[in-house]
Amino acid sequence: MIGSEKRRDLLITLAWIGAVFVTGALIWFLTQPYRSRLLAEAVNKVLVQEGHRWRLGTSLGPEFPAALGTWFTVEGSGGKALVFTVLQSGIFTACVALTDNSGRVSSIVPLSRSAAQVMAELPLPVYQFYVNRIEGQAGIKSGAALGRSR
Repeated sequence: MIGSEKRRDLLITLAWIGAVFVTGALIWFLTQPYRSRLLAEAVNKVLVQEGHRWRLGTSLGPEFPAALGTWFTVEGSGGKALVFTVLQSGIFTACVALTDNSGRVSSIVPLSRSAAQVMAELPLPVYQFYVNRIEGQAGIKSGAALGRSR
């Protein structure tokens, strides 16, 4: 009888763990629009402070998945913007990449002073890697070189 009690306790524990994971996944999935809106508002505040004229619109959501970050429409243009993080020397920094109508990256804007410093010190092959990944996710098959401005 002790074996059946241990098995029952194990099943109850596994059920609790499964319920926690399912609940967490539901919360993560159902709050995605809210989290995307908060992200767009925060990025737009930084863009206003930095003097950029373009603003993020609505999130492109799950129908436009991104491994690097979150895609948004750009208000007043046909382009898209990807909010993503760059990892350099163990430091995560937030950036936003603006793409034109064809999906080519036109600029990458760091969203903080530390991000600007990290982007300035980023080796060109790593920078080009990010550009190629972003263009690939935007639907571009060939990764054309981007003139890097500092």
